[in-house]
Amino acid sequence: PRSTLFPYTTLFRSVYANYRHTFGEDHNFSAMIGYENYWYQEGTIVAKNTSYAHSLIPDLNAGNSDGVTANSKNINELARRSYFGRLMYNYKSKYYVQGNIRRDGSSRFAPDCRWGTFLSASAGWVFTEEKFMEGARKVLDHGKLRLSYGELGNERIKGYYPYQAVLANNHTMGYVGSTLTGLSGYAQAAAIVTDITWETTSTFDVGVDLSLFRNRLSVTGDWYYKKTRDMLLQVNIATIMGLSDPYDNIGDMHTKGWEITLSWKDEFQLAGSPFSYNMSASVGDYITKITKYHNPDRLISDHYVGKTLGEIWGYHVEGLFKTDREAAEYQASIDDKAVNNRVYQCKGPAGNYLRAGDVRFADLDGDNVISEGSGTVDDPGDKRIIGNSLPRYNYSFRVGFNWMGFDVSAFFQGIGRRDWYPAAGQASYDFWGPYAFPPTSFIHKDFYADCWSEDNRNAYFPRPRGYNAYAGGSLGEKNDRYLQNLAYLRLKNLTIGYTVPQKLTRKIGIDRARVYFSGENLCYWSPLKRHNKTIDPELAGSGSTNKADSGTGYAYPKTLSVGVDISF
Repeated sequence: PRSTLFPYTTLFRSVYANYRHTFGEDHNFSAMIGYENYWYQEGTIVAKNTSYAHSLIPDLNAGNSDGVTANSKNINELARRSYFGRLMYNYKSKYYVQGNIRRDGSSRFAPDCRWGTFLSASAGWVFTEEKFMEGARKVLDHGKLRLSYGELGNERIKGYYPYQAVLANNHTMGYVGSTLTGLSGYAQAAAIVTDITWETTSTFDVGVDLSLFRNRLSVTGDWYYKKTRDMLLQVNIATIMGLSDPYDNIGDMHTKGWEITLSWKDEFQLAGSPFSYNMSASVGDYITKITKYHNPDRLISDHYVGKTLGEIWGYHVEGLFKTDREAAEYQASIDDKAVNNRVYQCKGPAGNYLRAGDVRFADLDGDNVISEGSGTVDDPGDKRIIGNSLPRYNYSFRVGFNWMGFDVSAFFQGIGRRDWYPAAGQASYDFWGPYAFPPTSFIHKDFYADCWSEDNRNAYFPRPRGYNAYAGGSLGEKNDRYLQNLAYLRLKNLTIGYTVPQKLTRKIGIDRARVYFSGENLCYWSPLKRHNKTIDPELAGSGSTNKADSGTGYAYPKTLSVGVDISF
């Protein structure tokens, strides 16, 4: 038995000081300064015991102490220190100004590159307090314009000492005299960049807050521009130097986005009792592009200048072959082994040649070869951008009402667009079924209704061929025919309650009693359901499933509960 011990120590200290003062009746001033110190130490010891009278008790202490040896141990430390301050001023609660400064230091960087200074400022104007807005106050109760700029630093990368040339134990073979024997030595295993420093993200935001119609309607809108400079990314040099890739400040990117929220609340009489209700909805979107990155060949497999984050490159599919003759003519004129090689390796009854029902890929560059060219943006062969894996148009809305003791609320959440291509191989059996792994025992009962056959020529999936969803197969290579839209709308929560009238509860000494039912993740709607009803669109492609991009794993659980709230 082996034992791994993880002793660790964390120390966190912080000190804050606040000051507030009002000058006269109109000038309000406040200030804050602070200090934080974070220190973390982690130790690992791995030991084993080889001297046991029996193996019934797998514990180090159950064996003879003479057989205990320590295999390895290490200690790592991480420290961060921060100084920060804030100044705030407002005049007549109409004009607001705020400034912030942070000075952060991290032990992950060398002493000369350890510290970063990050500034932020914001201003607000309640324009409805101006005299020229008096005529609009019958409709516009409150209006505020906001403007802000802020910077934040990031130093969270893998490793505790990325700027230091750390020596690692290296077991090699060598000659001692004329005898070949194992030797133990130390060598540098990871390449380093000594002057790496903080990654900085700056955000510029313009916003507006409005309240109208006696505060029944509220509107909040924001547009923002975010720029990340000196991105901490790993440099791909392992194939050149034989050392693992180091981190360096090698990239910039920017994000443009917007968000808007609307809410409405009101009350009226219904059957002699007040009926109050509320509704709210929010939607937002953003796009991120790479503006600086060291990729001189502009390889598609890596970041490159001009790339939209989340791009999915793939082939264009013209459809399925309608006849065996059409497939044979295509095969005679087009080299498509990069995408249909699984067909040519097929040993089943479908034959090792293209037939009706197989996938027809488009030769976009006209060279009679289906390929990715040199794999660059300038020479992508027959590949093109077919989608984007990042979510677009995130939205949510709530509705609720109260009437005669009854209360109902519902919360919906979803996204308008997100593209996903199921991973190649056996891990994605839930989506590809026998195309990925013919012996699989889990097949949707209506799966074959979506597969091509002589009697089902308008099917979605091609002619059945085992392992066709692996690399080199028409389903294993990303293409626009089988790209999935993960847009969804989910009922995240539904709550129904009833509060018993107090004139009844107080007779038994209870001030308030409410019974309720609550349901979480009750149902969802998604285009993905057209071809798969078990993969959760919110989890697919998010990396939180058992196999990234496979769609398999535990979906969000549906939870039903009932309860009683009682106050005495």
